Amino acid sequence: MTTKVRAGVVGAGPVGGLGRGTQGAVNNSHAGGYSRIEECDLVAVADVDAERLHQFGEQWGISPEHRYSTAAQMYAEASLDVVSVTTPPIHHHHPVIEAAEGGVKVILVEKPLAMSVEWGRKMVEACNRADSRLITGHTRRFLPPFQRIKKMIADGLIGDVRTIETSGPRPLLANATHTVDYAFNWTDAKPKLVAGFLSHEPSPGPDASVATTFGATPLQPPGPPLADPGGAGMIMCEGGVVILVNSVATRRESEGETMIAGTRGRIHYVEQRGIWEHGTLVEAPGKGYGTTYAWEDIPGMPAEPDPLNYFYGASREAVSCFLEDRESVSTGLDGLKTLEVLTAIHISHKTGAMVPLPLVEGLDQYEIRSTQQ
Repeated sequence: MTTKVRAGVVGAGPVGGLGRGTQGAVNNSHAGGYSRIEECDLVAVADVDAERLHQFGEQWGISPEHRYSTAAQMYAEASLDVVSVTTPPIHHHHPVIEAAEGGVKVILVEKPLAMSVEWGRKMVEACNRADSRLITGHTRRFLPPFQRIKKMIADGLIGDVRTIETSGPRPLLANATHTVDYAFNWTDAKPKLVAGFLSHEPSPGPDASVATTFGATPLQPPGPPLADPGGAGMIMCEGGVVILVNSVATRRESEGETMIAGTRGRIHYVEQRGIWEHGTLVEAPGKGYGTTYAWEDIPGMPAEPDPLNYFYGASREAVSCFLEDRESVSTGLDGLKTLEVLTAIHISHKTGAMVPLPLVEGLDQYEIRSTQQ
């Protein structure tokens, strides 16, 4: 009999798999994802809350001796191959670093990667030292429709990518982490400069002392954690690629829409409404500037999202990375790139300046605490 991949979860909350609501809601979790994978056994869980730990263990059939009060003890005793870190974001960094130091080979951490770029960098460095695979849980990267679009772009269907306009719900760190990551899934261009705006806050107004010294030295010692409302940003990348991100609307108001524009065509999608289309730039002498887009549906795409696939896709990716000994399509560095852009949007709003990337020492220490609004 083939030995199964041994998986564990740090953080016995709803995202990890703690049962609340309908059975579908329970299965829409990391534990629910692992339970659907034939080659995998969910064998351990860690949480500081004894009541949640017991409830989670009973729900998923985890034996009492493999229910741990600390992640470090679980790593030392449970012989895990794969772990999901599903704690609140403020507590992502220690379980990830401890997992790498404890010999876990594949570490899947929920989005956002961390609360500060400094901690994100330390997480990536720890996994690199230990030769562990770090996966950021930006779930769309694992789903076939998004992988198909990525291949269409890679195959040159729309030519060279020039602009990406993408929207999603606020707040920035909790939800726009997906929105920003969508964009970087479509281009390999490195972000170089960020201009940002936070909604529902006073405009900062330019500060000459900040504007003249910015980029040479840190603005100031990091103060209290930054609140995390909605916002928007413009990201200038190498090669002239520009990304426009809109995360002003609430989750109830947002529909989420993306337009990827290249030199020979465009791809447009609205996942929530099942709109997936491709437009080829064609000559049209009788129209406008002599060209138009010949739009057509991309066949075989889903009519509506299936929420049960999101966490399953992430869990499936973690197990596959272990079995195939490969890097993920959503690495720790991918998560770090998105976190750095979101932090730069906050800093840009606060200073009235455009923010160069990578963030200089000092600015990488700023923490963002999500309002979850």
